[in-house]
Amino acid sequence: MDLHRHGEFKFPNADLVASSRGRGWSGVAAELRCHAAGDLPAILPVQMEITIATRRSPGAFVSRKGAGLRQRTAVEEGTIWLCPSGVGEDEINISGDLLDILHVYLPDERFAHLAEHYGDARIRPDAVRYLAGLDDSVIRHLGAAIHRELLEESSAGRMMVETASLALVARIAQAYGHDRPDGQRTSAPVAACPERIRRAIEYIRDNLDRELTVAELAEVACLSPFHFSRLFKSVTGRAPHAFVSAARLEEARRLLSRDAVSLAEVAHRSGFSGQSAFSTAFKRAVGCTPREYRRRSK
Repeated sequence: MDLHRHGEFKFPNADLVASSRGRGWSGVAAELRCHAAGDLPAILPVQMEITIATRRSPGAFVSRKGAGLRQRTAVEEGTIWLCPSGVGEDEINISGDLLDILHVYLPDERFAHLAEHYGDARIRPDAVRYLAGLDDSVIRHLGAAIHRELLEESSAGRMMVETASLALVARIAQAYGHDRPDGQRTSAPVAACPERIRRAIEYIRDNLDRELTVAELAEVACLSPFHFSRLFKSVTGRAPHAFVSAARLEEARRLLSRDAVSLAEVAHRSGFSGQSAFSTAFKRAVGCTPREYRRRSK
Protein backbone atom coordinates (compact mmCIF):
# COMPACT_ATOMS: atom_id res chain seq x y z
CA MET A 1 0.00 0.00 0.00
CA ASP A 2 1.29 3.45 -0.94
CA LEU A 3 0.43 5.42 2.20
CA HIS A 4 1.29 8.72 0.53
CA ARG A 5 -1.62 8.46 -1.94
CA HIS A 6 -3.99 9.39 0.87
CA GLY A 7 -2.39 12.81 1.26
CA GLU A 8 -2.21 13.36 -2.49
CA PHE A 9 -5.97 12.90 -2.80
CA LYS A 10 -7.09 14.58 0.42
CA PHE A 11 -4.87 17.66 0.10
CA PRO A 12 -4.70 18.47 -3.63
CA ASN A 13 -3.99 22.17 -3.10
CA ALA A 14 -1.69 21.98 -0.07
CA ASP A 15 2.00 22.75 -0.37
CA LEU A 16 4.18 19.75 0.44
CA VAL A 17 7.07 20.90 2.65
CA ALA A 18 8.58 17.49 3.38
CA SER A 19 7.68 13.86 2.68
CA SER A 20 8.88 10.44 3.75
CA ARG A 21 8.45 9.17 0.19
CA GLY A 22 11.73 7.62 -0.91
CA ARG A 23 13.03 7.22 2.66
CA GLY A 24 12.22 3.51 2.74
CA TRP A 25 10.13 3.72 5.91
CA SER A 26 8.09 0.56 6.53
CA GLY A 27 4.63 0.60 8.10
CA VAL A 28 4.45 4.37 8.47
CA ALA A 29 4.51 7.46 6.26
CA ALA A 30 4.60 11.15 7.09
CA GLU A 31 4.17 14.48 5.35
CA LEU A 32 4.57 18.09 6.41
CA ARG A 33 2.14 20.37 4.58
CA CYS A 34 0.99 23.98 4.50
CA HIS A 35 -2.74 24.32 3.85
CA ALA A 36 -4.59 27.21 2.25
CA ALA A 37 -8.03 28.19 3.48
CA GLY A 38 -10.87 26.35 1.76
CA ASP A 39 -12.75 23.08 1.51
CA LEU A 40 -11.18 19.64 1.19
CA PRO A 41 -12.66 16.74 -0.79
CA ALA A 42 -14.72 14.08 0.99
CA ILE A 43 -12.70 10.94 1.68
CA LEU A 44 -13.08 7.43 3.08
CA PRO A 45 -9.61 6.59 4.45
CA VAL A 46 -8.16 3.09 4.34
CA GLN A 47 -5.46 3.89 6.89
CA MET A 48 -5.14 5.71 10.20
CA GLU A 49 -4.29 9.41 9.94
CA ILE A 50 -2.82 11.37 12.84
CA THR A 51 -2.57 15.11 12.26
CA ILE A 52 -0.51 17.40 14.50
CA ALA A 53 -0.15 21.16 14.23
CA THR A 54 3.53 21.90 14.73
CA ARG A 55 2.87 25.67 14.73
CA ARG A 56 0.02 27.91 15.84
CA SER A 57 -2.14 29.41 13.10
CA PRO A 58 -3.77 32.45 14.75
CA GLY A 59 -7.48 32.75 14.10
CA ALA A 60 -7.66 29.57 12.00
CA PHE A 61 -10.13 26.77 12.62
CA VAL A 62 -10.61 23.31 11.14
CA SER A 63 -14.25 22.24 10.82
CA ARG A 64 -14.99 18.66 9.84
CA LYS A 65 -17.73 16.04 9.91
CA GLY A 66 -17.19 12.32 10.25
CA ALA A 67 -18.82 9.37 12.01
CA GLY A 68 -21.89 11.57 12.40
CA LEU A 69 -19.95 14.11 14.46
CA ARG A 70 -19.27 17.77 13.71
CA GLN A 71 -16.07 19.25 15.12
CA ARG A 72 -14.59 22.75 15.05
CA THR A 73 -11.06 23.11 16.38
CA ALA A 74 -8.73 26.08 16.80
CA VAL A 75 -5.29 25.39 15.36
CA GLU A 76 -2.89 25.78 18.26
CA GLU A 77 0.64 24.40 18.40
CA GLY A 78 0.42 20.74 19.40
CA THR A 79 -3.27 20.27 18.52
CA ILE A 80 -3.99 16.68 17.47
CA TRP A 81 -6.68 15.18 15.22
CA LEU A 82 -7.41 11.48 14.73
CA CYS A 83 -9.13 10.09 11.64
CA PRO A 84 -9.42 6.29 11.88
CA SER A 85 -9.52 3.88 8.98
CA GLY A 86 -13.02 3.47 7.56
CA VAL A 87 -14.46 6.71 9.00
CA GLY A 88 -15.63 8.82 6.09
CA GLU A 89 -15.09 12.56 6.27
CA ASP A 90 -17.74 14.24 4.11
CA GLU A 91 -17.15 17.85 5.18
CA ILE A 92 -13.77 19.46 5.86
CA ASN A 93 -13.20 23.21 5.91
CA ILE A 94 -10.10 25.22 6.80
CA SER A 95 -10.95 28.80 7.76
CA GLY A 96 -7.46 30.25 7.42
CA ASP A 97 -4.01 29.37 6.13
CA LEU A 98 -2.24 26.67 8.16
CA LEU A 99 1.53 26.38 8.40
CA ASP A 100 3.55 23.21 9.04
CA ILE A 101 0.89 20.60 9.68
CA LEU A 102 2.28 17.09 10.26
CA HIS A 103 0.32 14.16 8.85
CA VAL A 104 1.29 10.65 9.95
CA TYR A 105 -0.26 7.65 8.19
CA LEU A 106 -0.44 4.17 9.74
CA PRO A 107 -1.70 1.04 7.92
CA ASP A 108 -4.26 -1.30 9.49
CA GLU A 109 -1.55 -3.96 9.76
CA ARG A 110 0.08 -2.03 12.61
CA PHE A 111 -3.07 -2.50 14.68
CA ALA A 112 -3.48 -6.13 13.58
CA HIS A 113 0.00 -6.87 14.90
CA LEU A 114 -0.86 -5.61 18.39
CA ALA A 115 -4.21 -7.38 18.35
CA GLU A 116 -2.55 -10.69 17.48
CA HIS A 117 0.25 -10.23 19.97
CA TYR A 118 -2.05 -9.48 22.90
CA GLY A 119 -4.92 -11.69 21.79
CA ASP A 120 -7.39 -8.81 21.83
CA ALA A 121 -9.61 -8.52 18.76
CA ARG A 122 -10.92 -5.18 20.00
CA ILE A 123 -7.63 -3.50 19.02
CA ARG A 124 -8.68 -2.33 15.56
CA PRO A 125 -8.12 0.92 13.66
CA ASP A 126 -11.84 1.22 12.97
CA ALA A 127 -12.51 1.01 16.73
CA VAL A 128 -10.60 4.24 17.34
CA ARG A 129 -12.78 7.26 17.98
CA TYR A 130 -12.96 10.17 15.54
CA LEU A 131 -11.45 12.94 17.67
CA ALA A 132 -10.23 16.52 17.34
CA GLY A 133 -8.44 18.95 19.64
CA LEU A 134 -6.61 16.26 21.59
CA ASP A 135 -4.05 17.28 24.20
CA ASP A 136 -1.90 14.16 24.44
CA SER A 137 1.75 14.59 25.42
CA VAL A 138 2.65 11.03 24.36
CA ILE A 139 1.36 11.44 20.80
CA ARG A 140 2.85 14.93 20.64
CA HIS A 141 6.29 13.67 21.73
CA LEU A 142 6.28 10.81 19.21
CA GLY A 143 5.07 13.14 16.48
CA ALA A 144 7.86 15.61 17.26
CA ALA A 145 10.45 12.84 16.82
CA ILE A 146 8.99 11.91 13.43
CA HIS A 147 8.81 15.61 12.48
CA ARG A 148 12.52 16.11 13.23
CA GLU A 149 13.50 13.06 11.22
CA LEU A 150 11.31 14.18 8.33
CA LEU A 151 13.13 17.51 8.17
CA GLU A 152 16.64 16.23 8.78
CA GLU A 153 17.74 12.65 8.12
CA SER A 154 19.74 11.00 10.89
CA SER A 155 21.89 7.89 10.87
CA ALA A 156 19.29 5.55 12.38
CA GLY A 157 16.23 7.65 11.70
CA ARG A 158 14.32 4.97 9.84
CA MET A 159 14.51 2.64 12.82
CA MET A 160 13.47 5.42 15.16
CA VAL A 161 10.43 6.30 13.04
CA GLU A 162 9.31 2.70 12.71
CA THR A 163 9.65 2.19 16.47
CA ALA A 164 7.74 5.42 17.09
CA SER A 165 4.94 4.21 14.82
CA LEU A 166 4.48 1.10 16.97
CA ALA A 167 4.34 3.29 20.07
CA LEU A 168 1.78 5.54 18.38
CA VAL A 169 -0.47 2.59 17.59
CA ALA A 170 -0.14 1.31 21.16
CA ARG A 171 -1.03 4.71 22.60
CA ILE A 172 -4.01 5.22 20.32
CA ALA A 173 -5.34 1.71 20.94
CA GLN A 174 -4.85 2.12 24.70
CA ALA A 175 -6.38 5.56 25.07
CA TYR A 176 -8.86 6.23 22.28
CA GLY A 177 -10.71 3.01 21.43
CA HIS A 178 -14.46 2.66 21.83
CA ASP A 179 -13.95 -0.48 23.95
CA ARG A 180 -10.87 -0.86 26.08
CA PRO A 181 -9.20 -4.10 27.16
CA ASP A 182 -9.62 -4.82 30.86
CA GLY A 183 -5.95 -4.21 31.55
CA GLN A 184 -5.07 -7.87 32.15
CA ARG A 185 -2.37 -9.34 29.99
CA THR A 186 -3.67 -11.89 27.55
CA SER A 187 -0.27 -13.33 26.72
CA ALA A 188 2.83 -13.83 28.78
CA PRO A 189 5.81 -11.60 27.97
CA VAL A 190 8.85 -13.16 26.38
CA ALA A 191 11.52 -13.79 28.99
CA ALA A 192 14.61 -11.62 28.70
CA CYS A 193 17.13 -13.39 26.48
CA PRO A 194 20.49 -11.60 26.03
CA GLU A 195 21.53 -14.24 23.47
CA ARG A 196 18.84 -13.06 21.06
CA ILE A 197 19.93 -9.47 21.51
CA ARG A 198 23.58 -10.46 21.05
CA ARG A 199 22.67 -11.92 17.64
CA ALA A 200 20.92 -8.69 16.71
CA ILE A 201 23.93 -6.60 17.82
CA GLU A 202 26.31 -8.71 15.71
CA TYR A 203 23.96 -8.31 12.76
CA ILE A 204 23.91 -4.53 13.26
CA ARG A 205 27.71 -4.29 13.31
CA ASP A 206 27.95 -6.42 10.15
CA ASN A 207 25.45 -4.28 8.26
CA LEU A 208 26.14 -0.67 9.22
CA ASP A 209 26.53 0.31 5.58
CA ARG A 210 22.85 -0.18 4.73
CA GLU A 211 19.40 0.60 6.05
CA LEU A 212 18.26 -1.53 8.98
CA THR A 213 14.69 -1.88 10.15
CA VAL A 214 13.23 -2.93 13.48
CA ALA A 215 11.31 -5.69 11.70
CA GLU A 216 14.54 -7.04 10.20
CA LEU A 217 16.39 -7.03 13.52
CA ALA A 218 13.40 -8.56 15.28
CA GLU A 219 13.44 -11.41 12.76
CA VAL A 220 17.14 -12.01 13.48
CA ALA A 221 16.30 -12.17 17.19
CA CYS A 222 13.21 -14.35 16.56
CA LEU A 223 10.92 -11.84 18.30
CA SER A 224 8.02 -9.65 17.30
CA PRO A 225 9.04 -6.04 16.52
CA PHE A 226 7.12 -4.80 19.57
CA HIS A 227 8.80 -7.22 21.99
CA PHE A 228 12.19 -6.85 20.32
CA SER A 229 12.22 -3.07 20.83
CA ARG A 230 11.32 -3.42 24.49
CA LEU A 231 13.76 -6.28 25.16
CA PHE A 232 16.60 -4.62 23.26
CA LYS A 233 16.36 -1.50 25.41
CA SER A 234 16.15 -3.50 28.63
CA VAL A 235 19.34 -5.41 27.73
CA THR A 236 21.44 -2.64 26.13
CA GLY A 237 20.00 0.44 27.81
CA ARG A 238 19.28 1.97 24.40
CA ALA A 239 16.46 1.83 21.89
CA PRO A 240 17.44 0.04 18.65
CA HIS A 241 17.66 3.25 16.62
CA ALA A 242 19.86 4.91 19.27
CA PHE A 243 22.18 1.88 19.39
CA VAL A 244 22.52 1.81 15.59
CA SER A 245 23.18 5.56 15.52
CA ALA A 246 25.96 5.21 18.12
CA ALA A 247 27.47 2.23 16.29
CA ARG A 248 27.52 4.15 13.02
CA LEU A 249 29.14 7.13 14.71
CA GLU A 250 31.79 4.84 16.20
CA GLU A 251 32.45 3.32 12.77
CA ALA A 252 32.68 6.77 11.19
CA ARG A 253 35.27 7.88 13.73
CA ARG A 254 37.31 4.74 13.08
CA LEU A 255 37.22 5.30 9.32
CA LEU A 256 38.03 9.00 9.62
CA SER A 257 41.31 8.10 11.30
CA ARG A 258 42.36 6.45 8.01
CA ASP A 259 43.29 9.00 5.34
CA ALA A 260 42.89 6.45 2.57
CA VAL A 261 39.12 6.37 3.04
CA SER A 262 37.34 9.30 1.37
CA LEU A 263 34.60 11.22 3.18
CA ALA A 264 32.06 9.93 0.66
CA GLU A 265 33.13 6.36 1.43
CA VAL A 266 32.96 7.02 5.19
CA ALA A 267 29.41 8.30 4.74
CA HIS A 268 28.41 5.24 2.72
CA ARG A 269 29.99 2.73 5.11
CA SER A 270 28.39 4.51 8.06
CA GLY A 271 24.95 3.99 6.59
CA PHE A 272 24.12 7.49 5.30
CA SER A 273 22.41 8.25 2.00
CA GLY A 274 25.02 10.86 1.11
CA GLN A 275 27.98 12.90 2.31
CA SER A 276 25.87 15.97 3.11
CA ALA A 277 23.50 14.10 5.43
CA PHE A 278 26.49 12.40 7.07
CA SER A 279 28.33 15.68 7.66
CA THR A 280 25.26 17.30 9.20
CA ALA A 281 24.53 14.36 11.52
CA PHE A 282 28.21 13.98 12.49
CA LYS A 283 28.58 17.65 13.39
CA ARG A 284 25.36 17.56 15.42
CA ALA A 285 26.64 14.55 17.41
CA VAL A 286 30.35 15.38 17.74
CA GLY A 287 30.45 19.16 17.50
CA CYS A 288 32.69 19.40 14.44
CA THR A 289 32.58 18.36 10.79
CA PRO A 290 34.08 15.03 9.64
CA ARG A 291 36.87 16.92 7.88
CA GLU A 292 37.73 18.84 11.06
CA TYR A 293 37.61 15.63 13.11
CA ARG A 294 40.01 13.92 10.67
CA ARG A 295 42.41 16.84 10.90
CA ARG A 296 42.32 16.90 14.72
CA SER A 297 42.80 13.15 15.04
CA LYS A 298 46.13 13.18 13.27
